[in-house]
Amino acid sequence: MFERMPSPSALRTFEAAARLGSFRAAAEELGVTPTAVSHQVRALEKALGIALFARRARAVALTQSGDILAVAVGGGLLQIKQALERIAAAQATLTVTTTPAFAALRLAPHLPAFYARHPEISVQLLTGAEPVDLRRERQVDIAIRYGGGPYPELHAVPLLGETFGAYGAPGLVETFCSLKDAPLLATRWRRPVLKHVAWKQWLVAAGEEAPAPDLRVVTFDEEYYALQAAVAGQGLVLASSALAGDMVARGLLAPYRPEIQLQGAEYVALCLPERFEAKRVRDFMRWLEAHLKKAD
Repeated sequence: MFERMPSPSALRTFEAAARLGSFRAAAEELGVTPTAVSHQVRALEKALGIALFARRARAVALTQSGDILAVAVGGGLLQIKQALERIAAAQATLTVTTTPAFAALRLAPHLPAFYARHPEISVQLLTGAEPVDLRRERQVDIAIRYGGGPYPELHAVPLLGETFGAYGAPGLVETFCSLKDAPLLATRWRRPVLKHVAWKQWLVAAGEEAPAPDLRVVTFDEEYYALQAAVAGQGLVLASSALAGDMVARGLLAPYRPEIQLQGAEYVALCLPERFEAKRVRDFMRWLEAHLKKAD
């Protein structure tokens, strides 16, 4: 019956007139003249070969055919509107994945500084110990990972390096003459790059007595919990300078023999090259790089 679809403009004009029951009201909503609305509706009726409105002296009413079309067009435009809103919301949301410790200790506390510069962007944090495949997990924009890579086919921005040292609650570290006097806290590393970071290696670097085979260390699955235990005065923790630094600055932790450090790796922000073209991704990557360098 209809060889060509009516123009979107004609359908939008018809929908407004049908919903408001008035050509004049439709014209006000659309920012055109009532005459323009009337011409659009007549052109649509001519193209369809049916009457959509019954004209009266001061009003218009939908015909049976007009009512059927109004329901369909109104529903279609609503779906389009909702889809556009979802797209806009997705464009305003930035999804970042990283480790729980980095998110809690290094990223989340400083996000207000990012929002102050970019209030139009909302950051969603996803945490986990296992790396996310950015090619497969398309909802993730940026991954902050630990280690030097390589990261083929990804846009990489080095953020900060780290060393590992001993930390404890202020006032507590001064009471330890040696580690024999201190309960030791550590993280059960899941990343091969950190296999060399352990209290035994720290003792060797410190030139203390050869570590006993039965050296007792309380271990935690997450570095965040190990650091919190140290803040609570439960012992000395072997932890990353990148993650403990903020707690030291706030007076929650103090270094123990700060000259003894084990070499760590670095944190890197990664995204797909095509994602870096998105302004929200580019803005966050640049802020993150500058902010972490400034914080250090």
